[in-house]
Amino acid sequence: MPPTITYRPAAPDEASDASAIILAALNDLAARQGRPILPGPADRAVPALRHLIDTDAPRFVVADDGDGPVGFGAAMLRDSLRFCGGLFVLPEWQGRGVGRRLFELAMGEPTGGVQALTSSAANPVSNALYGRRGIYPQLPLLYLTGRLPLAATAGSVSAEQGRPRVAVGSTAALEFEPLTPTHLNELVEIDVATLGIDRGRDHRWFQETALHPGWLVRRRGRAAGYVYLGGDGTEGAGALGPVATLRAQDQAPVLRFALGQLARRGVEQATVAVPGANLVAQQLLWGAGFRFPAAAGLFCASRPFGRFDRYLLAGDCLM
Repeated sequence: MPPTITYRPAAPDEASDASAIILAALNDLAARQGRPILPGPADRAVPALRHLIDTDAPRFVVADDGDGPVGFGAAMLRDSLRFCGGLFVLPEWQGRGVGRRLFELAMGEPTGGVQALTSSAANPVSNALYGRRGIYPQLPLLYLTGRLPLAATAGSVSAEQGRPRVAVGSTAALEFEPLTPTHLNELVEIDVATLGIDRGRDHRWFQETALHPGWLVRRRGRAAGYVYLGGDGTEGAGALGPVATLRAQDQAPVLRFALGQLARRGVEQATVAVPGANLVAQQLLWGAGFRFPAAAGLFCASRPFGRFDRYLLAGDCLM
């Protein structure tokens, strides 16, 4: 008899299994489409996935064939937003309804709130599943990558060894204050203004590790935005985000500051998850020689929400 699949909540130590499933599923899709294989490591997404297990345990579901997880679906609930932070199934179990069932269990019954997720435009099967659920592509999502110099002064990235230059521009009107737990109320106010949700529990997680240094952005003493390095961990050491600003035009100086901070840390290549609506960030990065090396991403939602002209994502797991 074929193995029987059971669906159950994930245990904290199964974040490693889930991260390995992500890499196996993505590389299987890449191989079938003739795209480059992702090098890993297989445990890159573990911290973000463990955060989802810790904060949203009822919505992190694994499919188990008796020998261990063969797939998982994870969603986080933030006020009226239900965001799918991952839906992956091992290649040998795809096409058997496992992914559909995981998605149903993780996301729950549709409510009056917003359902959202990121997806790859190169994955028609998953996008059809989301569309039937009423979760439609709202924005392109561009993971732009570019070279940075090995070192730079704060707030600037200069040309070195033929690498593109990121123009600094003036940040004199803005102040960058290292984040501490005392800033939580101001961070929540910024999120409510830009995304319409309270993400306090995610800010606590970002601030718990040195991999995600962050700054509160002030203008004349008042909170104007925030920026983190590291993303949600799924894009490697050169990632940054989330970045939120109350004014769209502030995306440029804040992004320049973040790229300068990455360069000061010796990062050679940066990755930025840019929603298509964020034209300010796009203009800066395209002009600096950043490129779009992979299949287009999609930001999907059951209805429009948030101000994505003033937001850069942390990554696929934690938005």
